[in-house]
Amino acid sequence: MLMILFISFLVLMTMGIPIGFAMAISSLIALVANAAPLFVIVQRMITSVDSFSLMAIPFFMVAGELMDSGGISRRLVRFANACVGSITGGLGMTCVLSSAIFAGISGSASADTAAIGTIMMPSMIKNGYPKGYAASLQACAGALGPIIPPSLIMIIYGTITGLSIGELFMAGAIPGVCIAVGLMIVNYFMAEKEGIKPEGKFRLEELAESFIDSIWALIAPFIVIGGILGGVFTATEAGVILAVYSFVVGLFVYKEYRIRDLPRILKKAATTTSMIMIIVAGASVFGWILASQQFPELASTFLLSLSDNPNVIMFLIVVFLFIVGCFVETIAAAVILIPILSAVGLQFGFDPVHFATVIAMCLILGGITPPVGVLLFITQAIAKITMKEVLKYLLPFALVPWIVVLALAYIPEMATFLPSLMFAK
Repeated sequence: MLMILFISFLVLMTMGIPIGFAMAISSLIALVANAAPLFVIVQRMITSVDSFSLMAIPFFMVAGELMDSGGISRRLVRFANACVGSITGGLGMTCVLSSAIFAGISGSASADTAAIGTIMMPSMIKNGYPKGYAASLQACAGALGPIIPPSLIMIIYGTITGLSIGELFMAGAIPGVCIAVGLMIVNYFMAEKEGIKPEGKFRLEELAESFIDSIWALIAPFIVIGGILGGVFTATEAGVILAVYSFVVGLFVYKEYRIRDLPRILKKAATTTSMIMIIVAGASVFGWILASQQFPELASTFLLSLSDNPNVIMFLIVVFLFIVGCFVETIAAAVILIPILSAVGLQFGFDPVHFATVIAMCLILGGITPPVGVLLFITQAIAKITMKEVLKYLLPFALVPWIVVLALAYIPEMATFLPSLMFAK
């Protein structure tokens, strides 16, 4: 059955079938070929999305769209530029800092990249940054979206494994900050090499004005994370509160949209949510077949045949996930691989929260890895350039998150320190 499943999946992918449908159809083919009951497909698909935790996804998507339409991203960019715009490569640093702050609202790499990229990239290009430079930096900065809490992929991980979503959220905070700082440092030296001068002088008045103007946006992440950490609400309830907060701020405080604009905003959020849920549903059937055929046990046995050293196993898993990220969309890979790899992690004695963070970050970074790097295609479209121009500048920036992932793999405290501090058992 596994051979039929994998071959049909690869054939469908090469035909250009969307990955959610490809996984569902290949699962159907495998079940038919083995005379298995077909009701399993519908049952597994419905069960996989019938989850209170996954209800957080549409609410976070709505909040992200409301924030973007409500002028939140533009105000965050202004504030970030007031903070770091006067340094060499200031606009690049503004790009990274804005993405990091917006990550605390959206939880989505694609939303982060599109919202900040449409504002920052034209400005960077206008001020002398090569188009490929701006596109590659924004793609890597956009990957912070699901790393810095809140995080959609961590919601999915917690739903599948039963781990605390609040702990998973906080586990990504330190690695996310490390990536942001690393990108700023690389940007500084790259900007010097390209001969890009500071965009202006630091002005305390502008910093104060932009802070006051963006204060409602800056408060949002603290409401979400503070509420979850304080036990006031769950991740799903946090999504609802953030969506309502975004609606009130955009409509009554910033007055950037009207009630009649809501159908358009909700349609965009619904479209993105539907894409995610179709992938989750299709991948759940695919993953169920893998589990029913003892694939997790086969994977563990194979890894043990290579080495029984946990450090070697961790490195092999990181390399494996890097390869997977090159070819499989992040959410699909997560739903398929999380049940398998979490079982492997337990067998080798890895801390569940630490191991979850390593897996999630590796899969997220697939978004900046050719040939399926979704974030690269988003920034390529914004800059209106070829992928070759994007890849020309990608390596120095892409190395930063991968170095952080390798450090994270062997320094568990990077992921476990904040959760253990804030969720003391």
